[in-house]
Formats: sequence, structure tokens, C-alpha cells
Amino acid sequence: MTVESSQLIKLEIPSSMDFVHLLDAVITEILQQTGVDRDATDQVNLAVIEAGTNAIKHGNREDPRKRTYFDFMMYPEELVVIVRDEGEGFDAKIIEDPLNPENLLNSSGRGLFLMEACMDSINFSQNGTVVTMTKKITS
Repeated sequence: MTVESSQLIKLEIPSSMDFVHLLDAVITEILQQTGVDRDATDQVNLAVIEAGTNAIKHGNREDPRKRTYFDFMMYPEELVVIVRDEGEGFDAKIIEDPLNPENLLNSSGRGLFLMEACMDSINFSQNGTVVTMTKKITS
């Protein structure tokens, strides 16, 4: 199946790491329907799981009263994923470089780096509570 016009799939999950595994199933199914190759599927999976993990752990602080929202917008030549949390936000510009030797052993800090490496573009808005990621797709 090829995407002839835009399609939108929305997902809302509780702020619990128990639900992160759902993202893999949803993303894989969406991309299989579009005929995207396995490498692109793996890259999008990793980026969305990282964004979801950050939203749940760091944004919502795993508060069960808060939710994490995902919009998957499929266009003929790209996939746009928007991840939103209900946290206070952060400034992506002050995140330490995970490749700096001083930071190599840190227990966190690689998620944003991986997201940027896997997607074609990434943008933070609304004080860091919304991340928009784009991946060019070809089937």
C-alpha cells in the first residue's frame, strides 16, 4: 500500500514505561502498511521509542495522572511524528553532548542524539514538551 494523501493516526498512553512496548507495534504496523524498508522502520522505531521514553520519564516523571500523546502523520514522501507530554519542558540546547569523553559513562543523555541520528529533522517546541520528527520515506 502506498500513501496517496495524508493519513493521521493518534495514540495516547499513560505515563508508565509499561506501555512503551506498544510504540514498537504501532510504528511497525504503520510503516509496514506504507512499504517502508526495514532500515527506515528500525530508525523510526528507535527515535519514537526514545522520544516516548523521554516524555514519560523526564517530561511527565512517570506520573500516572499525566498522559503522553503521539501523532503519526503519513504523507506520500514522509512520515511526521509528534510526541507531546504534560511536563514542564526543558531546553534542548543545554543538553550535554553524549559523545564528549566526560559524558560517555552518564546513565542518560543519549536519547536526543539517537533521535537526531535516526530522523531527517527534529524540532522541539512549547518549551520542549512537544517534539516533531520527520523521516523521508520511499517504498
